[in-house]
Amino acid sequence: MKMHGLLMIVAIALLAYAGPATAQTKFVAISGGATLGDLCCGVNTDSRWGGTAGIAAGMRNWNHVVFNLEGNWVQKGGGDTRLDYIEVPFLVGGTYGSGSGLRTRAYTGIGIAFPISCSAPVASTCDQKKSPEWAWPIGLQFGKWTPSGAFFALDVRYSIGLSDAFDTIFASNRSWQFRLFVGKRLG
Repeated sequence: MKMHGLLMIVAIALLAYAGPATAQTKFVAISGGATLGDLCCGVNTDSRWGGTAGIAAGMRNWNHVVFNLEGNWVQKGGGDTRLDYIEVPFLVGGTYGSGSGLRTRAYTGIGIAFPISCSAPVASTCDQKKSPEWAWPIGLQFGKWTPSGAFFALDVRYSIGLSDAFDTIFASNRSWQFRLFVGKRLG
């Protein structure tokens, strides 16, 4: 079985985990925002701004551990090289909240990204694009739950490329991702 298939099975199993209804909160959300990325290591590029948008589903269990799976369109690359991906990160973290509904969440995980477009000053660069790309996201989120079960959150994430972006060039993506999440509690 391919690694990304195994990752999806594990993520779905964790999201489908069924504990007592009072012990967990399931949620869905949409997100959008900006990215600031570059290519590093064998090649160092200038940073470039891009966009990101996506969907997320997850759950928080009784001890405030949050699991979530996302599907995101993310622009990466650096300088004049633009790389667009569909990225699927599986994240786990802890949350701390106050009685007023304010929450802070720190998280990490693993992400797999599939390229959907590439543009570069040298056209043959895009012919060398690797697929898939693996990343290590690390983030912090600040949010608020409303009495109706809706929430909004500001998310700041740093994504470290774990694999090279190209076959013939030693360069990996690094990107800051700034998003606004809007979601709803399920059930």
